[in-house]
Amino acid sequence: MDGVYEFGLLVKIEENQIPKLKNKLVKYFQSKKANGSDCQIEYENGSRTAVVRFRTDEARQRVLEKHGHELMLDKGALKLTVCLPEDEKSAEETPPDDPKQTCNNDQREIHHRPSLKRKIQPDEATGKDIVPKKQHCADVAVNNKQPSADGCTLVPETKEEAESCDEELCSTSAVLGNIPLNFNKEFLEMIVENILKSSDSPNATHDWSVEAIPAMSSAVVTFKSGQENVDFIARCPTNRIFKAKGLSVRPLEVTAQATIESTQNVNEEALLLYFEIEGGEVENVRLNEEDQSTVITFKTPQAVHKILNKQHHINQEAIKVYPFYECLGTALYGESKPPPKLPAALSESIDSAVSKYLSGNPKAVQTIQSDLEKHFCKLDFQESTVRLIPLPSLLRQTAKDIKDWKDTMRAAFAQTLSRFKSQKFHPEADAWEECEWRIREVLQRECVDVVPDQANGVLSVVGLVDDVERLERGLRDVLNKIAKRVHREKFSKTHEIEVPQSIFLILCQDGLKDRLLLDYPEVKMSYNNESQKLMVNGLKEEVFGIDKGILNAVLVLKRQNLVMDPSVLDFLKGEPQNEITQALLTSSGINAALEINGQRVQLLAGSDQELNDAEDHLKRLLISECIDVEDVNVLKKKEWHYLVLSKNDNKDSSKKILIQTKGQQVVVSGYKAIVEKVSHELDDFLQQNAEITETVEVKPNIKVKYIEKNKSLWLEQMKDKVEVSFGNGAIYLRGSRANVTNCKSFFADLVSSLFFQSLSVTKAGVKKFFQEKEKMYLPVIMNDTGCLVQLVDQTSSGQGAPGLIQPVYQCQTPDGVTITVCKSDMCSFPVHAVANSATTDLKLQSGLSKALLDAAGPQLQDECDRIIHQDGKLRYGDCVITGAGGRLNCKKIIHAAGPTYKQDDDKLAVTQLRKTIQEILYLAERSNCDSVALPAISRNQGFPLNLCANTIIKAVKSYCDGADDDNTLKWIHLVNNEDSAVQAMEDAVKQVFGNHGVTHSQHNPFTKVTRPPPPVRHVALDPNILNQVLTKEGVDVTLMKGNIEKSTTEVTVNTVSEDLVLGRGAISNAIFTAAGRKLQQLINQQQPSGNVGDIIVTNGCELMSSQIFHAVAPSWDNGQGQSEKILTGIFKDCLSKAEASRQTSITFPAVGTGNLGFPKDLVASIMLNEILEFSTKKHPKHLKKVVIVLYPTDLQTIQAFGDEFKKPLAGASGGPVPTTSSQTPGPFSKIISSSGKHETKMGSVDIQVVTGDITKETTDVVVNSSNEGFSLKSGVSKAILDAAGPTVEAECQTLVAQAKQVMIMTQAGNLQCKKILHLVGQTKPQKIHAAVRDALQMCVKHSHTSVSFPAIGTGQGNVHARQVADAMLDAVVDVLNQNTSSSLKTIRIVIFQQPMLKEFYSSMQQKQTADPKDKAGLLQSLANFGSKLKSYFGGVSADKLPQGDFVIEGQKVDPVCFHICGDSQAKVDSAEKQINDLTAGEHNSNCITDNALLSFSKTDHQHIVDIQKTMGVSIRIENKNSQAVVTIEGLSKDVQKASNEIHKMLREVKDENELKARAEMTATLVDWQYQQQGKNFQSFDSITNLKLEEAMERNQRVKVRVLGQDYMVTMPDGPATDTQGNTLQIKRIDKLQAQQSPLPDHWDPMPGNSTCLVVPIQPGTPEYKEVLTLFQATCNKSVLKMERIQNESLWRSLQIKKKDMEKRNGHQNNERRLFHGTCSSTIDVINKRGFNRSYAGKNATCYGNGTYFAVNASYSAGDTYSRPDALGQKSMYVCRVLTGDFTVGRSGIIVPPDKSSNATEQYDSVVDNAARPNMFVIFHDSHACPEYLITFK
Repeated sequence: MDGVYEFGLLVKIEENQIPKLKNKLVKYFQSKKANGSDCQIEYENGSRTAVVRFRTDEARQRVLEKHGHELMLDKGALKLTVCLPEDEKSAEETPPDDPKQTCNNDQREIHHRPSLKRKIQPDEATGKDIVPKKQHCADVAVNNKQPSADGCTLVPETKEEAESCDEELCSTSAVLGNIPLNFNKEFLEMIVENILKSSDSPNATHDWSVEAIPAMSSAVVTFKSGQENVDFIARCPTNRIFKAKGLSVRPLEVTAQATIESTQNVNEEALLLYFEIEGGEVENVRLNEEDQSTVITFKTPQAVHKILNKQHHINQEAIKVYPFYECLGTALYGESKPPPKLPAALSESIDSAVSKYLSGNPKAVQTIQSDLEKHFCKLDFQESTVRLIPLPSLLRQTAKDIKDWKDTMRAAFAQTLSRFKSQKFHPEADAWEECEWRIREVLQRECVDVVPDQANGVLSVVGLVDDVERLERGLRDVLNKIAKRVHREKFSKTHEIEVPQSIFLILCQDGLKDRLLLDYPEVKMSYNNESQKLMVNGLKEEVFGIDKGILNAVLVLKRQNLVMDPSVLDFLKGEPQNEITQALLTSSGINAALEINGQRVQLLAGSDQELNDAEDHLKRLLISECIDVEDVNVLKKKEWHYLVLSKNDNKDSSKKILIQTKGQQVVVSGYKAIVEKVSHELDDFLQQNAEITETVEVKPNIKVKYIEKNKSLWLEQMKDKVEVSFGNGAIYLRGSRANVTNCKSFFADLVSSLFFQSLSVTKAGVKKFFQEKEKMYLPVIMNDTGCLVQLVDQTSSGQGAPGLIQPVYQCQTPDGVTITVCKSDMCSFPVHAVANSATTDLKLQSGLSKALLDAAGPQLQDECDRIIHQDGKLRYGDCVITGAGGRLNCKKIIHAAGPTYKQDDDKLAVTQLRKTIQEILYLAERSNCDSVALPAISRNQGFPLNLCANTIIKAVKSYCDGADDDNTLKWIHLVNNEDSAVQAMEDAVKQVFGNHGVTHSQHNPFTKVTRPPPPVRHVALDPNILNQVLTKEGVDVTLMKGNIEKSTTEVTVNTVSEDLVLGRGAISNAIFTAAGRKLQQLINQQQPSGNVGDIIVTNGCELMSSQIFHAVAPSWDNGQGQSEKILTGIFKDCLSKAEASRQTSITFPAVGTGNLGFPKDLVASIMLNEILEFSTKKHPKHLKKVVIVLYPTDLQTIQAFGDEFKKPLAGASGGPVPTTSSQTPGPFSKIISSSGKHETKMGSVDIQVVTGDITKETTDVVVNSSNEGFSLKSGVSKAILDAAGPTVEAECQTLVAQAKQVMIMTQAGNLQCKKILHLVGQTKPQKIHAAVRDALQMCVKHSHTSVSFPAIGTGQGNVHARQVADAMLDAVVDVLNQNTSSSLKTIRIVIFQQPMLKEFYSSMQQKQTADPKDKAGLLQSLANFGSKLKSYFGGVSADKLPQGDFVIEGQKVDPVCFHICGDSQAKVDSAEKQINDLTAGEHNSNCITDNALLSFSKTDHQHIVDIQKTMGVSIRIENKNSQAVVTIEGLSKDVQKASNEIHKMLREVKDENELKARAEMTATLVDWQYQQQGKNFQSFDSITNLKLEEAMERNQRVKVRVLGQDYMVTMPDGPATDTQGNTLQIKRIDKLQAQQSPLPDHWDPMPGNSTCLVVPIQPGTPEYKEVLTLFQATCNKSVLKMERIQNESLWRSLQIKKKDMEKRNGHQNNERRLFHGTCSSTIDVINKRGFNRSYAGKNATCYGNGTYFAVNASYSAGDTYSRPDALGQKSMYVCRVLTGDFTVGRSGIIVPPDKSSNATEQYDSVVDNAARPNMFVIFHDSHACPEYLITFK
C-alpha cells in the first residue's frame, strides 16, 4: 500500500487528547471541505503531528494550497497546520548527499534512494516528532554462488547506481520448461552456456546459476541483472539445441513470498512480528508442519529482497530464508538447499475392541509389525489410536518416497488391519450378565475374544474376519431368545374384554376359545362371571389379536334389531342382562342372547332359525299398555302411589311389571297376562278420580246471569262437590267425574224452570238512551220486578254466532284456505282455536293473555302451570295448546312464545316470528282445528307494526303453500281490535296474496248483514284465462293464453324431434332459451336419439317447473297412418307419468298444431278427451291441475280450443272465462270514447289510445321504435329524431358504442317530454309484447308517471294493427298486474293513422269490465231506483233531489234489544211494561216545512247523514204536493239539536239562492274578463262578476280568486295582482254596447281611402312585448321587426262570425291566437285579402284541405312553412282564428265533419289531437284575421 500512497504532508495538531482522532483526520482529508481525496493517515495516539499520504500529487497540492484547515468537533473547531515534510523541503533546496556503504562477505553493492515510506519516529531527546533523513532501499540480485540469505550493508558507489534504485524491481530469472527427466544439471548448464556464448551484448556475463525443479520438468536460470535475463530469454528461441529439444522459456516473476526454514520452535506470531520489523508489512503466514518450514507473504517484493540479504536469528537460533515462488510450488535454494527430514509420525484411530484384542495377542501384533517394516514404519499402540512412526532408513529413499510416506503408510496400515473384525451386539440392560455369560460359554473353544463395554451397552466379539462372521448368526440367536423372554416378562399385561356371559357361552360352543389358544399358546385366558369380562394375559399384540378375534366372532353372529316398545325396553333395562336372557330365552331352551344398548335391543344367535324363534317368543311374552291420564293431578294423590307400589311389589320374576308415567300417560309393561290385569285396574282408578269440567249450555245467556246472581237457588246443593263458574251461554261445573255428572242434571232442571222474554224497540235514540242509562234503570227494574234485564246487541243476539262477524277483507288460496282480516275482540271471536302471545313461563298477567284468562277462568292458568311444571319454560318459537272454556267462544287456545324485536338483530327476530306463526298453524293442524285466529303476535314486544304484519302474513303464505290437500285447517282469521293493526294486516294480505280478495265495509249504515260471497279464487281474475272446468274427481282443467316457458306448474310438456335437438320448433326453442344449455346436456345423457312417441323426463333447469316431459311427437299424416293414435298416447303417457311421480300440476302446449301440421280442432279434442278420461278412470290422488297454454297471438288455435271447451263436458263443472264475457270482470274499466280518443283505467292507471303526433306528447317518457343501431331515419323514428334534435342522435350513438343494448334511454332534446326511450322495433307480436313489457318495466324502475308509445310494428313492420293492439295491451296488463302500486299513472298509445284506432278499440273492449247496463230486468231496475234514493244519504254523488213527489226515509235505526229473565211469566211481563214506559217518556219528534229543502246540495245531503250518525236521530224528507217537509225523531234533546242545525242549513241555502239570482241578473248586463299573459281574455264566473261590478260601483278594491290563486283588483280598469306580484289584465264589457263591434282601441287611425294599413310596432312598447312573449314562448328565433296588420273589413267580418258562433255553440270560447308561417311572396295578398283555403295542399293536407294554423310558434317557424327569402329572413303571422267546436281531421276533407250522424250542425274546425291540439284547420276564409306580422331570422 505504501507504493500507492506516495505523496505525503505533515499535519500539525493543536491538541492531542482527542479520542479517535486518526479516524476523524481520515474523514476530513478525504472530504471536499479539505479539497482532499483518497488518503492514508500515519498517527500515534498522543502525538501532535501526523502524516497524511495521497495517491496523486494533485490532491496533495490542493490540500496544501487551502488555508485555514479546521476539524469540527463536538466542543469546537480544531485547527490544523499542513506543510511538506522536512526531508522534501531540504530535497528541494539542496541536492542530496551520496554516502557510500561497503559490502562485506563478498556481497554485491546495492544503491539506496530517499523514501517517505518509513514511519515518523519521535526524537528521543526533544520528544518531538521528527521526520528521518533519507533512507535507502535496493534492488537485490542473488549471487550464483551464495543465496541472499546472509545480511549485508549496501552503499551505492556511483550516481548511476543510486539512480537505478529508483527503478522498479525486475525479474533476473528465467524458467526453462519441457525439460526431460534424463537431463541432469550439467547438461542444463551446457545448454545455457551454448545460448550465451554467441552473445555480443555489452552486458553479457557468465555470472549465472541453474537450479533444476524435476517435479515440474523445469529449471530456473538466474542472472546478475534483469537485462541479462531479458537477453537470454530473447536468444533462446533462436538457439538450435533449444529448439531441437522442444524447450520453452519464460521470465520468472518477482515474488513477494519467502520460505523460512527450521521454524518448528517458533510460533506464528513471533514470525509475523519479526519479519514485519525486518522486511515490511506481512500479509500472510502459512506454516508447513511436514518440513517444519513457513511461507511468509509480504505486501511488496522489496520486502523479500530486503530480508534475503540479511542473517536472521530468532530466540538466538539462526534461521534460513529463501525466496518462494507460487508458480513453481517451491523455493529457490541455490547452493544452500537443506537436507531432507523425516516426516512426522501418524496417529490412526482404531476400534477400541480391536485394540484390546491386539494388546492381548502379541502374535497378531507381531504379524502387523512385520507387514509395516517394509514401509519403514514401527507401531506404538495406545488406547484407541496407533502411532505410525517413520524409521530413519526412510531418509535413504527418494524425496518422492519421503513425501508420499504418510499416504502409503495409511493405506498399508488399513490393509493390515482389515484382517480383523469386531462384531458388536447390544443386549438388553436387564439381561447383560446373562448374555455375556452365554456368549462366553459358546466361544470357549473359539479363537476369538469377548470384549464387554457395559457402560455403552456394547458386547463385542473380536477376531479374524472369517471366525467372527462364522459365529455371528449363532450368537444372535442366543441373544434373541434371551431378549424375547425378557420382553415377555417385562411387557406382558392383563386385558379385560367385555363380553356378556350369554354371548361368551355361544362363542365357546362354537370353539372360539380353542382356536384362539391354538394361535396364541402362551396367552392365558379366564372369564369373570361377576364382572362379565374375559381376562386375557399376554403381550400387547397377542392381547390385540385375542380382542380382534372375539370381536370378529361377535360380529359374525346372527343379529337382529328388535322393534320394541320403549316401555318394554325400559322394563328389560331394569333387570340384569344375563338374568333377562336366562329368564326369557335360556330357560325356554332358546340358544340366543339379548343385547340391550341404550334404546336398542338386539337378538344374537348362531342361526337365522334361532333368531326367529327367539323373536316370536319375546313378542308373545312381553307387551305394554298405555293409559291416557285425563287429569294429571290424580297422579299426585296418595291413593295412586299406594296402588302403584302394591302392583310393583312382586317377588315372582315371572309376574314382574313396570309402571311408568310419561307425560299424560301411564304405561304398564312386562309379562302379558299381568300387564292386562293391572292396566284395567289402574285405568278404572284414573277415570273415577279425574277432575273434569262439564258445560251446561244455556240459551239465552241472560239465564246464566240470572242463575249467577241468585246463588241461593243452587249454592247449598253444590257445596263441597263441584266448583261452579259461569260463561257466555254456559255454566261450567268442575270436580270429580261422579260429582259433576250428578250436578249437571240439577242445573239442567233449574234452567228449564226459568222464564225468558226478548223485547226489541226500533226507535231513534232509544238505544243510545239505554246505553247511557243502563246502570241506573236496569237495577231499578230488577228491584221492582225481580227480573234480570240485559241490553244486548241484536246483530249478535248475545251469543257471538260465528256467521255474523263480517271480515274487513277476505281472500282464498288456490288450495281452499280462506284468509280473513277482522276487527273484533279475540275473547268473543267464534273460532276453533285462538292464538295467544304468551310469555315463556305462561304467566297470563297482561294484555291478551290477561283478557283470555279473565274470560276463560282460573282453570286456564292452572293448566298452563301444569305444562311449565312438567316440560319447563318455553323457548322463543315454542307453542303449546290448552283448553278454553269460560266465556270464550273458542275451543282451544294456542300459547306461543313470540320473540322480542331488537333493532341491532332484526333479521333474527323476523326469522323467529315467522317460525312462531308457522308453529301455531302446524299445531292447530295437528290438533284437527278447522279454524284459527291470529293476533298481531310480538307487536307489544317491540316489533314495528308493518314489519310485524308482513312477517305474519308471509308465514301464513308459506304455511298455505306447503299444506297438504287433506289439511283440516281451512280458515285463518287475522283478528285485531285496533284500526291501525287491522289496516296493516289488510295491506299485508293484499301485498303477499295479491289484491284479488273481497273487501267488506264494516261502517256503511245501509249495508245489510248478509252471508259472505263465495271465496274468490285468484285465477278467476286472470285476464289470460279463457276457460276453466273442474271434473267431478277434482281435476282443475284451465285453458289460458301465455308463454309455455313461464309455466309455474310442476311439469311442463315440450315437443322435440327424433334427433332430440332442442330449439327447432317454436315451443322447443322457447323452453330451451329459458331453461339454458344444460337442458340439452341432460337429454343427451339419457339417450342420443328418440323414437316417435317417446317421452324423456329431465329436471326443469332454469324454468319454474321442476320437471320437463320431452315428447317426440309425430307429423300429421292426413289420417292415413298412426299419427293420431301416437299423439293420443303421448297425452295419456304424460298424465300417467305425472301422477306416478306424485306431481300435482302439468302444463301442455298445443302439441302438433305448428310445424307438425295437425288440425287444431283435432288436437284440442284429443287433448281434452284424454284429460277427462284420465280423471274418470285414474281418480288421481296427486295430479289435480292441468293447464293448456296457447300462444297469445295464435288466434286460430285459441278459437279451436275455445270451441272445444264450449261443448258439454261429461263429469265436469264450470264454464268459459273469456275476457269479453259480461259475467267475468276484465282488467280494464269502462271505456270512455271521444273524437279520436278511447280511454279506460286499470286500477289507478289511465290507459289512453289516441290519434295524433307523438312528437307533441308531454308525458314523462316518449318511446321510439328504432333499429339495432338506434339510428333509424324513417317513419315515426325519423319524426322523433328530427324533432328532438342532433343532440339526441349523438347521445344514442355514444350509448351504442359503449355496449350493445336492446333498449336505451336518452334526454328529450327539443321534445316536451322528459326522456326518450329507444327500443329495437319488432315485427312479431310476441316480440312486440316483450318490448312493450320491458319498456314499461323500465319506466316503473325509474319512477316515471306517464309514457307514450307509437303503434309499434304497424309501419314498416307491416304487422296487422289488431295483433299489435293485443300484444301491446296484453303487455300493459302483465306489467300492471305485477306492479300494483307503481308510480306509473298514465299510459298513452299514439296512433298516426286514424283507421287503426278501431282495431285498438276492439282490443280494449275485449279486456273491459262488464257493463252493468247489460243486465236487464225488473229487479235490476228496482235496484237502480232504490240506489238513487239511498244515494242522497249514502255518500253517492247527487246534486239535486228528484222532481215531483218523493219520500226519502231516514237512516235505518239500529234496534235496541232487551233480554228479560225471571222465575214467573207475570214478573217478566211487568218488566217489559216498565221498559216501554221509560221509552215513551224519552222519545220525541219534530217536523220542519220549508221548500228550501229542495235546494240542498250534495254537501248538505252528506251533512244530514252526519247529523243522524252523530246525534242518533232519524231524519225523513218528504215532498208532496210541492210541499217539502223534514221530520226528525229521537231523544228530545237530540231532536232539538238536530232541528237547530237544519234551520241553520236552510238559512244558508236561502242566502246562497239569493246571491245566485243577483249574479245571474248582473251577468246579463256586464261581463268582467281577465287575460293571462299570452292568452285571450276569459270571463269571470258569475259570482266573481257580481263582486267586481259591486266593487266598481263603490269604487273599492276587491279580492277575487282566479285559477286557484287570490288576486287583488284595482278599480275600475285593474290590473289584478296576486301576492307574488303577478298581474292579470282586467276589462269590463258592457253587453249593450258590444253589439256595435268597434275597431280595436289600439289601432292607428285608418286612412280614408284604404281598408288595410301595416303599422310598425316599436320595440319596448307593451304591445310589442305582449306579441314577442307570445312568439318566444315556444320559438327562440331572433325577431327583426314586428308589424300590426289593420284590415277593417277582415276584422269586422271576424267579429260578425264570432258573434254568430257564440250563439250557435252556446259558449264564448271560440277564438284563439294562432300562428301561420308563410313566404315573402304571399304577404301582400294575405294583408289585403286574408287567407285563401284554395291554396290548401301547398304545405300539408294531413287533416283536410283547409288553412292550417299552429298553436306553437316553433311549429310554424320550420322551413316547410316559413320559407326564408334571399336574405334568410322568415315571416310568420299572429292571427285571430275562430276555432269554435273542433274534432280530429282527416286527409281529403274540404269541410268540417258533422257533429253527429243525424245532425245538421258541423264542427267549426279540425285538429290533429283532440285532447292536446297542436294545429287547427279552418275551412272558411272569414274565420281568420291576420293581426301581426313577425319578421325573424
